[in-house]
Amino acid sequence: MFRYSDKEIKEILKEATVVVDTREQKCGHIIEYFKTKKIPYVCEKLDFGDYTLKVHLPHLERPVYLQDKCVIERKANLNELSGNFTQSRERIESEFLKGRGKMYLLIENAKYEDILLHNYNTKYLPQSFMGTLKAFEARYDLKIMYLENINYSGDFIYRTLQHHLRERLRRGEL
Repeated sequence: MFRYSDKEIKEILKEATVVVDTREQKCGHIIEYFKTKKIPYVCEKLDFGDYTLKVHLPHLERPVYLQDKCVIERKANLNELSGNFTQSRERIESEFLKGRGKMYLLIENAKYEDILLHNYNTKYLPQSFMGTLKAFEARYDLKIMYLENINYSGDFIYRTLQHHLRERLRRGEL
């Protein structure tokens, strides 16, 4: 187990780069947030998920990807997610099966009650939709975040990944 000083952790966190999957679509608002806040990011292919971090650790020559430690899957809205569950369920489920570590599902333009009130434009019934989400939470240790205002998506992604990295560094897990 390698232990970093507080100073080293601060430096590693400052240099950590957000990795955006190359297949991620309609994420201009998130990229704009990263640019505005001067958060380093790169677009690279990820095996699963839409966002993770890569870091350069002082004792290693090559970067370390946190994809196996923490990843965020983003859906633009409930219509997209319900379509995934009804039209390409095997694909989305295989995405979560590949995941290891903490996995977050960020659902933009939505509130929890939007599912219960059927405030989305598909025929997927609210009880089925919620049942699938709750089953996935239990099955894949998935953490679900509803974010009505997409202007905060970049902040959610960055802070979530940064705090996972910080805790892993403090515990000597990287």
